[in-house]
Amino acid sequence: MSEKIFRDEPRDRWSPRTYNSSGRTYTPVAPEDRKIGVNKPDDPRAVRFYGRWLLPLPLIDDELRVMPETRPDTDAYDHMSKRGRLCACDVCRRPEAERWRRRWRRQQGLRA
Repeated sequence: MSEKIFRDEPRDRWSPRTYNSSGRTYTPVAPEDRKIGVNKPDDPRAVRFYGRWLLPLPLIDDELRVMPETRPDTDAYDHMSKRGRLCACDVCRRPEAERWRRRWRRQQGLRA
């Protein structure tokens, strides 16, 4: 069984490297001499994920964020008093609005 050779002396980055199993030497190619370039972006925040380089998204500061106005589910109760077809607004289409529609029907005597 052959002994593995371990080098303790510091090496230059582009100096030849020796594989332990076969004893062959390999000299890494400098980036400027490569035929196929390195795909890493110049941004230091880039992250490699499953072979793709991803850049972080620019985020808005917390002070500048504005949350959209929300409408309570109780608006579905008020919309039931409209005559004709059911209201098709976003509040009335929510699954949680069914509770308020049932309550309105019960109070109107439409449901036993």
